[in-house]
Amino acid sequence: MDFIKDADCTKETPVRLGVPDAPIYGKGIKLKPRVDGRTDSEHFKKIYLPELLPLEEYDLIVVLISGGKDSVACYLKLLELGVPKERIEFWHHDIDGGHPSRRMDWKCTQNYVKALADAEGIKLRVSYRVNGFFGELYRIGASEPIEWIDPDTGGVRQCKLSSNYLKCKELKEQATEEMEELLKKYGYRMKFPAKTGDLSRRWCSAYLKICVADTVVSNLDRLGELEELGGKRHKFPAKGGTHSGRWCSGNLKAAVQDSVTANLEKTKRDKKILIVSGERRGESAGRSKYNEIEIHRTNAEAKAHRIVHQWRCCIDYSEKDVWELLKRHHINPHPCYRIGWNRCSCMMCIFSTPRLFAGVKELFPDDYAALRHDEEVLGFTLDNKKNLDEFIGDTQSCVCWKDKAAIHSILTGEFNTDDIYTNDWNYPVGAFHGADGGSC
Repeated sequence: MDFIKDADCTKETPVRLGVPDAPIYGKGIKLKPRVDGRTDSEHFKKIYLPELLPLEEYDLIVVLISGGKDSVACYLKLLELGVPKERIEFWHHDIDGGHPSRRMDWKCTQNYVKALADAEGIKLRVSYRVNGFFGELYRIGASEPIEWIDPDTGGVRQCKLSSNYLKCKELKEQATEEMEELLKKYGYRMKFPAKTGDLSRRWCSAYLKICVADTVVSNLDRLGELEELGGKRHKFPAKGGTHSGRWCSGNLKAAVQDSVTANLEKTKRDKKILIVSGERRGESAGRSKYNEIEIHRTNAEAKAHRIVHQWRCCIDYSEKDVWELLKRHHINPHPCYRIGWNRCSCMMCIFSTPRLFAGVKELFPDDYAALRHDEEVLGFTLDNKKNLDEFIGDTQSCVCWKDKAAIHSILTGEFNTDDIYTNDWNYPVGAFHGADGGSC
């Protein structure tokens, strides 16, 4: 498999795939992957897809936009391929879910994504699990519902409430002495997501992103099943590769995406949808094994006559290739890159290195102290073996204070449409520092 690891990529690395694409939209061209998809298990045989439909045959092309360089590059690639802007939507998953006082993500990420959407004239659909990461971390009972903001009306829409959530709501309204024990029968967290590739344990991705988006694409029965299997929380997500422990990915990303797709009128039935996401092989050993194209988990050709395909259109790009796209289109990178971060994950991502957490402590001492207090309350550390203070030790902060505009955005959350483009494009200080501090 021919790709360049982020750890080996530098400013001097030649641009290979990041050159301008020739327009193919409307020409009946079916895109094939550079590397054929896996068929080494029943799961991969089930989702195997030899080629995409011609891009013009999809009713909607959804770009899962995080604000990071890779998802932005995916959008820019679609433009170069000739996809009309009116066929594209940005879907952004708000990891914090409107929590009244706590946040895991950067203050400016929401405004950065909105500024990009407004500047480019692309519809933006923001979806989230109510109360986000910290609501899920301290959850007792069923998970909070999934909501999204309609880009046409600005109104908040809510996916169908699960039966477990309604039962827990009734228990809370009764407020009996045994309420907490009764609620626990429907699951609880009280644990950070695990640092693992297993999304059943790294619940931040599974429950806050993936399930959220999928529920908006397919059907809520899937979300109900996930809530029954979700088990206990009250722990930070695990640092690993499965969604069950790394629940930040599973519950705050995956479930959100699935839920939104299932409940939108424009994606429920009789539609062809292409989900575009920015994972790259060079980021990690785990992602090096991903398929470029596959049948998406919300595909429902028999039941809902809904075809859903997934395309990781920059999967073989090097970091240099990705930056080349942003440079060519004069896109200002997310401020976190410009102050020293090598990746645009959540501000306090569980995979952050000691240097990155030292940076958080320097920029946001109160948020850092609150997270450290969470470790003491839960009796469970964010890292697998050490508390945050021990994890950082005497490591120097990654923060570079030279870019005053970026520092201002990071501290205040401000980022306007006028800030998206720059004629004086330079590599941000966080570029070419490898992929450490990111997902498996």
